[in-house]
Amino acid sequence: MAHSKERYLFRKKLKELSGMKGQGTELITIYIPPNYQVSEITNKLREEAGQAMNIKSKQTRKSVTSAIERLIHALKNMKKPPANGLVLFSGNLNDKVVLFSIEPPEPVPIQTYRCDSSFFLDPLWDMLKTDEVYGLLIVDRREATLAMLRGKKVDIIKSMGSQVPGKHRAGGQSSVRFERLIEIAAHEWFKKVGELANKSFEPEEVKGVILGGPGPTKHEFLNGDFLSNIVKGKIVGIIDTSYTDEFGIRELVQKSGSIMEGLEIVQEKKLLDKFFMEAATGGLATYGEKEVRDALVMGKVDTLLLSEDLSWKRVKFVCPQCGAEKEMTVKGNIPIVRCDKENSEMQVSVEKDFVEELAEIAEQMGSKIEIISTDTPEGEQFLKGFGGIGALLRFK
Repeated sequence: MAHSKERYLFRKKLKELSGMKGQGTELITIYIPPNYQVSEITNKLREEAGQAMNIKSKQTRKSVTSAIERLIHALKNMKKPPANGLVLFSGNLNDKVVLFSIEPPEPVPIQTYRCDSSFFLDPLWDMLKTDEVYGLLIVDRREATLAMLRGKKVDIIKSMGSQVPGKHRAGGQSSVRFERLIEIAAHEWFKKVGELANKSFEPEEVKGVILGGPGPTKHEFLNGDFLSNIVKGKIVGIIDTSYTDEFGIRELVQKSGSIMEGLEIVQEKKLLDKFFMEAATGGLATYGEKEVRDALVMGKVDTLLLSEDLSWKRVKFVCPQCGAEKEMTVKGNIPIVRCDKENSEMQVSVEKDFVEELAEIAEQMGSKIEIISTDTPEGEQFLKGFGGIGALLRFK
């Protein structure tokens, strides 16, 4: 799922489906893998329709049988599933039997029929999980922070402080004895950090581990017997950082650009850094809905940047009397709009997701499209500081 627009639309659809709840176990989900015999699915549905007649609740029985009928009708003229298979959803929502379908971006991994109070979405959510999973570890003798980098999101696993004494003379103790106590405490501290690191970073999904921290302590930790051979084998870089807390984790990611050159988070940061610089200097960048929309239509946009958190709609209204049209971006509930000529209430003729609508214009004009996450500081800055709408330009 390389294209960020498709990823955005797929996630949006899953969110909509996850919010749908039935009154009972009357929402049906069917997963059909590629090359699976559609006739077998249809036969299975007919069997389920027969068994549904035994449901005691009249309302549930009617809802389930109606949903099955919709599914059978949807498959009636289908000879074989699409290239990646098909997932169908049907059930009674607000006293209306609905039908939804998804052709997923990856092959459907299972064949299943599920009847429940909600749609079965776990295999589809798994398709959104990124393969780019890296472990992040910052350590010195005072503090350690462990985190996981998944795509563009950094999740802190744990930040903890040590009980290792500082290197100063303690009254009444010989320096040799005190140094020995410090080393024992440091060994126990590193052992504790290593145990958590092994537990967190040994799983196969973790592709690599980046180790950081101030000074030489991180090398002392690495050269000891605190990390398992599996985790040591995954270390792809050692970075000097000034901090050992969450700020240190951010610093670690920022300084690991050459190590993680192809990762989504690095590519997005480079893109936004370029946008921020061009916008600040009055260069080849623009932002704001009107400015970006005008630049798109004029063919000026090289890369369209849209925040994934934009939940607006692009709505077209038409006057039922004179046929006049109006188009506007709606950021909440759709308002009542009146015709300038007739003063009559206009009707909604087209309603589209705002991000999808702008992305379609960009595709028509040959512009690249990037959906910006809000899981990073740069993504948050783009949403809050620039409204989540921006563009890098081909020319002014």
